[in-house]
Amino acid sequence: MESHSIEPPEGYSYLSTALWFASGGAVTAIFSGSLAKLTTTAGLPEVLLVGMVVPSFTWVVQMCASWALMSPERRYLYWGDLGRICLWGSVGLLPAAVINLCLPNAPRWLSAANVLASVAIMGADLFRRSIRHQTPWWWPLSWCCTITVNMMLFLLTSWSWWAAT
Repeated sequence: MESHSIEPPEGYSYLSTALWFASGGAVTAIFSGSLAKLTTTAGLPEVLLVGMVVPSFTWVVQMCASWALMSPERRYLYWGDLGRICLWGSVGLLPAAVINLCLPNAPRWLSAANVLASVAIMGADLFRRSIRHQTPWWWPLSWCCTITVNMMLFLLTSWSWWAAT
């Protein structure tokens, strides 16, 4: 019986995937930190902690599930795709971060809309990459479900920050 293995594309090493995630985390920290300017009851340390830990939920859940349920070859590709969308989705948050940091009374809805746009970009890109890599459709769909839970966790965790001034 002939074994069919997936040849990972160039740039899909575990090291490069880790670098994609680390870069995404660094960029996310800029956006997360910028949210401290919009809060009425939380300081930078709390906002930064929640803004970094909660988004990690999506990536940890997806990587653990794929580690348990995917073949090593397919997991290699999926993790590389997750790392890439992590960075590009984080870059998508920078417009709101710049506005939050530069305007004295930046509208909060702008950050929320920017997050939703970033998630839409990441989701579309993950579906596109999954099709290219023949990753079953339920993996990017599970990512969409996971990031929805992630956003609800963020709202629950940060609800008290947004009290009226």
